[in-house]
Amino acid sequence: MLVLVYWDRLVGDPWAHLAQLATDRLVLLVLPPQVTVDPLALLMAGIRAVVRDGDGSKELALARAAVLSGGSYLSPSVSALVGTGAPGVSRRASAALGPREVETLRCIAQGLTHRQAAHRLGVTEQTVNTYAKRLRRKLGATNKAELTQRAVELGYFPA
Repeated sequence: MLVLVYWDRLVGDPWAHLAQLATDRLVLLVLPPQVTVDPLALLMAGIRAVVRDGDGSKELALARAAVLSGGSYLSPSVSALVGTGAPGVSRRASAALGPREVETLRCIAQGLTHRQAAHRLGVTEQTVNTYAKRLRRKLGATNKAELTQRAVELGYFPA
């Protein structure tokens, strides 16, 4: 079930309310223009899509389609918050991933060992180790399971 939630209409602690909603629903969140929260933290909390109030019906339709097809979505105005240093926005997962990091993340999410990923990517195992360390730092993950979860949440790998 897809539910459209407006941040400014949440009662009490919005994070707790969102976490409760996300346990058994697909949540598409609409943020008011003045609210700056970490979009990646919202995705990690189970919110499937985030748009800004005023983004327009096209963005809402794109977000809806992404969620209903099993993905996640951040509108351009929301994804612009990532890495801005705005109050409440985490820098932990803010750095953009490079193309080889994305390829490595997909290999890890598929369950490949570092040796297997290295063979597939045509690089050394040490290079894959370096990419994996960088990915854990950028995405705030401590192990391969968390990296896989982030890959799914961020739309790099299907659920």
